[in-house]
Formats: sequence, structure tokens, C-alpha cells
Amino acid sequence: MQTLKTAMAAAGRDIADLEMIGSTRAVFPDDTSCADLAQALEPIPEQMAQGFTTFCVKPSQFTDDPNGVGAFCREVMRRVESLTA
Repeated sequence: MQTLKTAMAAAGRDIADLEMIGSTRAVFPDDTSCADLAQALEPIPEQMAQGFTTFCVKPSQFTDDPNGVGAFCREVMRRVESLTA
């Protein structure tokens, strides 16, 4: 990490300006089922405490309904807000 910090400083940049992107880890119970969203979101508060500010969630890991992606995204936000309140 020090090498990156030094290299960035030499280029006139600050490592604190890097956007840290976290993610979820989908665990599939079998070959045909979607992953459990609640389980996948559990690490988000810890990642936020480590400085992650942006998170990637792949809807197709958690829903088979392409028409329900909007509702799915709202559910992700509701759950993350609840976990981090």
C-alpha cells in the first residue's frame, strides 16, 4: 500500500481520493435457486466502516424476474439503510 501511496503522491494525487468499491457475495443454495439477498448484504456495514462508499450488486444473482429489478433495487436500498442505521 505504501508504494501505491508514494506513487500517487509523486503524481500529485492523494490515495484518499480513490473510490473504494465493495460488493456482495452471492451464495447459491443449489443449481437452480437464487442467492439469499439478506445474507449477501450482511458484510456491507463492515465494508462501509473500512471506507467503502460504492457497492456492486448483481440483480440476476438474487432474482429471476427482469420486470422486478426496480423493486429489487428498492429492496436492496431499504435493507442497506436498515443495516447501517
